[in-house]
Amino acid sequence: MTDWRDVSLWKRLAAGGGEDGVVAAAAAVDPRDAASIMRLRRRFEADLVAAAIELATARRKAFRKFPEHKTLWCDVAGVEQASGARVAAWKALRMVEALGPGAEILDLCSGIGGDAMALTAGGLAVTAIDLDPRRAWMTGMNARCATLVADVESIDIRGRAIHADPARRDERASTRSWSLDDHQPGRDWIERALRETAAAGIKFSPGVDRRAFTGMTLEWEWIQEDDALVQAIAWSGAFAGNPRETRATVLGTRTPVGSAATIVGLPDDCCAQRIGVALESLSAGCFISEPASALERAQLLTEATRGTGALEVARGLGLIVTNAPLAAPWFESFEFVCEVSGRPESLAVALSEVVRQHKLSLRSVRLRGGVTDADRLTRELGCTPQGDTVVFVARKNTQARAIVARAC
Repeated sequence: MTDWRDVSLWKRLAAGGGEDGVVAAAAAVDPRDAASIMRLRRRFEADLVAAAIELATARRKAFRKFPEHKTLWCDVAGVEQASGARVAAWKALRMVEALGPGAEILDLCSGIGGDAMALTAGGLAVTAIDLDPRRAWMTGMNARCATLVADVESIDIRGRAIHADPARRDERASTRSWSLDDHQPGRDWIERALRETAAAGIKFSPGVDRRAFTGMTLEWEWIQEDDALVQAIAWSGAFAGNPRETRATVLGTRTPVGSAATIVGLPDDCCAQRIGVALESLSAGCFISEPASALERAQLLTEATRGTGALEVARGLGLIVTNAPLAAPWFESFEFVCEVSGRPESLAVALSEVVRQHKLSLRSVRLRGGVTDADRLTRELGCTPQGDTVVFVARKNTQARAIVARAC
């Protein structure tokens, strides 16, 4: 039996998987139903059924990322790794503006072609390269661009424009590593790509430390889609519109349809006049604001709060105190109710008394550091999605600090 990952099977699916074929049949069954799978195997070759079931499962997972998910050629891991359509379109806009329509670009480690589709739609001449023949074929089918099966480290990228998505997953072992040393291609190639290309955009996990590449003139961007922080991009050369600065971008329901909220500036740890820290205790009448994930990762709290009189509740805590609510989509603001401190194990009892006294309806517990078990505390306090009050919990020396605040 041929492994379902073999590109030859996928080409056969594409050639004979119409309405009466195995692709349509697999899409109509529950992949968890063993009896349905056995019936498919009586009609079609077992290896084709395995590939078709993978395709059907992947297309179902892809609906949140791709409007054209029903016709996408993909596998589950490829969908999980791919840039979604909105994110890819946002990145492609920068690359098209920098290069001009018709310019050539290499999409390296292309996967199923999430970024290649957006680059092609933007009018660039894309050559997509992936080491996996199946993924290179998928990119060609999805993006209708030139493809090449090759190790990207063998490609001469000097003076070229590139987009790259180094692999961070061992698919067969189902493990993921965020260490730059565990990327494929690795750190040495990534550094060379950022230095030697005319323009580069390299995709990373949003947990990447921008300080990992010292001495380089880069612009870092963190992209958030709806409430999820999805990726970080290191831009260099012609793609780095604001070198040595960082950018935060929010796409989706927090912003008007078809648009993005984006802010750029010096990160907090590079600002001569960094946002200050509240030295006095929080008091009634103030507001607590939690920054969007992209803003916090880009360290743009100073930039985003200029002129508001904002202070950090504590350095690095990621909570802001002001005399008035801060604007969405960069912040979610809450009116301060009270603050509770104590041993982590006794926090639930103290907070329950606060809830009773103030007649609060709790929505969620939000941890700022691993001071306690958020799930356990959420259950003990009876939080519900209909509540209007949140509890921010952080560590204060050896104790837990809980800030209770009501949504504005």
